[in-house]
Amino acid sequence: FFFFKQKTAYEMLRSLVGSEMCIRDRLQRHLNLVSFTTFDDDTMIRIFSTILDWYFTNNNFDHDIIKIQPKIVAATLEIYKTAINELLPTPARSHYLFNLRDFAKIIFGICMADKDRINSVDSVIRLWNHEILRVFSDRLINDDDKTILMNHIFVSMLSLIHI
Repeated sequence: FFFFKQKTAYEMLRSLVGSEMCIRDRLQRHLNLVSFTTFDDDTMIRIFSTILDWYFTNNNFDHDIIKIQPKIVAATLEIYKTAINELLPTPARSHYLFNLRDFAKIIFGICMADKDRINSVDSVIRLWNHEILRVFSDRLINDDDKTILMNHIFVSMLSLIHI
């Protein structure tokens, strides 16, 4: 430890200059590379449908609410893919980085609902819309991006949930 404390970054990486462009084994042993592939759509639908189905079933929600959970997950996936493909980060919008955690926040936000307050399909859809806006829309900085998101929410509600 004392050896690394005494050396500056320039001195530690000086061995990388010249014809020898490799990282020494003594330094490389402290580094790790972790990589994950993205899930395909079927895997994401299965994971989050299982979570929602478990929550709705164990908390004795109405049968109509339990039946709508696959449509909620499919609509959430559609909005998530739209956010990734159309709301790309730029220098002005560098925080437009959406990942699987955002998808999970929506599903887990729905799972925090109380059975006494969520007693119809309409209330579940309103809750889903609120969670979508909470996770995605709160990050958006201009009206054009918010319009893109709102249009896709409207289309998802019409086509996937059949309102």
